Amino acid sequence: MSSALKRIPEWVWWSLFPVFGGLTIAYAGYLTKTKKWWQIGGGISAIALLVVVLFGNSWLVYLAVPIQFAIAMNIKNSYLIKIAPRGTILPTDRQTAQLIASVRGKVDLNKCSKDDLVQILGLPIAYANNIELIKAEGYMFTHLEELTELADVPEKSCQTIEPMVAFNYYEKSADPIDWQRLNVLPLSELVELGLDRNSAAIICTERQLHGAYRSLVEVKRRTGLPINLYKHLI
Repeated sequence: MSSALKRIPEWVWWSLFPVFGGLTIAYAGYLTKTKKWWQIGGGISAIALLVVVLFGNSWLVYLAVPIQFAIAMNIKNSYLIKIAPRGTILPTDRQTAQLIASVRGKVDLNKCSKDDLVQILGLPIAYANNIELIKAEGYMFTHLEELTELADVPEKSCQTIEPMVAFNYYEKSADPIDWQRLNVLPLSELVELGLDRNSAAIICTERQLHGAYRSLVEVKRRTGLPINLYKHLI
């Protein structure tokens, strides 16, 4: 869990007060414009106040105290995410990512900005640059594994942000083509598939000299060839 979510707001402790403690939950709802919270908090305090009016200083109102506190603790993390400035709470683990996604929604990888990749998903700028580079060439991501295969994003980082990522506005091909063919096809077949001979020779020579390509962005980096040139192959 992110260290930013370990903080306990002061209003949570005020929820331990009988009768009016529920109003602290309503207060959290007011600050975050969360109607459900102020309805729950206001309802708890209204019922407790009614019990006091009807039965006097009844011990029954103390039964609501642990309920109030449990609710306050339960919504505490969502509250912290709602009020946090952009980029201050990042998905350091999958649990935090799930919570952020439940509060703020998912990030459409094909429509988001580079700033979103860094400030919301928490990706290092180097990986965000790789993703932007591929998107700028007209490629659209269809699944999470492509972040590793095409943009060099570590698998662990992908697993962490998985709950926060969506791939919208894309019609998935019924017969997807694997970019790894750039690692195995000989020069003649690359040419047959529509790549000009000079570019095909550069791709083949580079992989023979320095080994297989680890990702699509590495193909571009090592060969200097724009992705648009061999986009039809991937």
